[in-house]
Amino acid sequence: MKKILVLLLVLTMVLAFAACGGGGDPETDIIGRWECQDDSQPHQWMCVLVFDANGRFIDNDGDEGYFDIDGSSLTLDFDDWDPLTVSFRLRGDRLTLTGDDIRVILERQ
Repeated sequence: MKKILVLLLVLTMVLAFAACGGGGDPETDIIGRWECQDDSQPHQWMCVLVFDANGRFIDNDGDEGYFDIDGSSLTLDFDDWDPLTVSFRLRGDRLTLTGDDIRVILERQ
């Protein structure tokens, strides 16, 4: 009986972590198409960002490059421009990017 109770408790914990998004990997959770829902964003080139599973991205203007995630930092290493590192927060279908004079809120499409 104790083994069954322990098994049920462990199963409940696993389901609770899965439901809360616990254990998510930002490197894979960020993959997909993200768009601004507000046209008044000051950084229009960031209003569409597409991240792929190969570590590549493309922005609204067609500029592309590689991305890297280190903790809560996202680095966009453009093929033709200097790299840009911003802080990011990923909550469900909302991606918030903040940095020097940058604050962009994107939603998963």
